[in-house]
Amino acid sequence: MLRKTTITMLIIYWIIIGVASIGIARADELTKQQETRQNIFHGLSVADAVTTIVGVGAGLAEMNPILGVAPEPVTVVTFFVARNILHEMTTRKLPEKYRDNWLIGSIFLQAGAVVNNLMILGGL
Repeated sequence: MLRKTTITMLIIYWIIIGVASIGIARADELTKQQETRQNIFHGLSVADAVTTIVGVGAGLAEMNPILGVAPEPVTVVTFFVARNILHEMTTRKLPEKYRDNWLIGSIFLQAGAVVNNLMILGGL
């Protein structure tokens, strides 16, 4: 079960992502389809963060060397917030001709991480 602090951190996570998106929204506009893909990526990132926190809480080792073997929930949330802000900024700064492939690739890799986490958690 997620602790209250973890849920609070996830709420803060979404607030930061929203505020960061507003700050750069006029930098380079995305198409509606690109916005949708970016939102799918963010949703998958939240799923990855939650499944990571649950897995580590159940005693499983984290495989991401940046996070370490047993990161605290605040570390996981901080990592995903920073990474998603960077992803959002990168997406908006990429030349238009590369954005769709960047977003599709990002979704594919993030979905793979979530599926992997769910498969591991399913084996508990």
